[in-house]
Amino acid sequence: MPSFKLDMDIHEATDKLTDLFKEQVTNVTAIEMGELSRVFSFNHQQNEYVIHFKRDRYSFDKAKYMFETYSSAALPIPKLIEIGSLSGMYYAISEKALGQPISKWDEENKVDSILNQLADHFTYMSQIPIDPNIGFGTLTEKGIASQKSWQEALMHFFDPAQLGFHHNWTNLYTISFLEKTLFTEGFNTMMSLAEYSPVEPHLVHGDFHLGNMLSDGQKVTGIVDWEMAMYGDFMFDLAGLHFWAPHLEFPQRVRKSWIESGKNIPYFEERLRCYLLLKGIDGLRFYAKKDDKGAYNYMRNRVIALLKE
Repeated sequence: MPSFKLDMDIHEATDKLTDLFKEQVTNVTAIEMGELSRVFSFNHQQNEYVIHFKRDRYSFDKAKYMFETYSSAALPIPKLIEIGSLSGMYYAISEKALGQPISKWDEENKVDSILNQLADHFTYMSQIPIDPNIGFGTLTEKGIASQKSWQEALMHFFDPAQLGFHHNWTNLYTISFLEKTLFTEGFNTMMSLAEYSPVEPHLVHGDFHLGNMLSDGQKVTGIVDWEMAMYGDFMFDLAGLHFWAPHLEFPQRVRKSWIESGKNIPYFEERLRCYLLLKGIDGLRFYAKKDDKGAYNYMRNRVIALLKE
């Protein structure tokens, strides 16, 4: 499978950090997260940090905006300290949240408590007042969303003309094993279900999984990797986590948290199925581009099962 990350190991990362700080850094450790950047944690002057290396800086500027706009005790986004360039690449240094990804906690009693806390954080995030005129879709590094409705944003998400990783992705129909008939059926069903989405925008993380949620074993300490943040339907995030870890029943935990806050989530089942389908068909094109037939077939089976519901 091709990799879209920079080719960098711990030794090279240590050298670059030494160049940046003009003195030795310690405990440089690779963090396996994301598909597009190299990430390492390190210590400097008794403080812990995380550094990301990428070919462009867009996501770093966006992370800075998200911290400055939305970070709070109820939505703990680590502080981004510095963005810069070095040897033909960009880097971003942020404070390291205490603990480890929730995905690494395996004590059942701790995981259950942490997930319930995460559900409360999510409920807070999903209820942050958003200007109804601010737009929908993926945010720029200045917090601007360009689509007029969530349905338009969903269609744009799959627009082959957009720049970036999936530019001209429909070419995959002819140069890879991506199946047009299956993708189209999944897309059309998803758009029909999207009619149940709210008309007002909500804050959406965009890549909501337990690898991006940190905990010290007692509380949630950080929610990271906001590169795909958008304004739209927050059920998008619940589907993203539920798609890969249905046994955690996280959507139900959030539904309970909403009820405890005195509110209900309208059309819960329809919206959840909508974005499960989105995750499925997006996975089809992603793994077709990565030439990963095994992962593609897994996504294929999931999409077929969702279409039968």
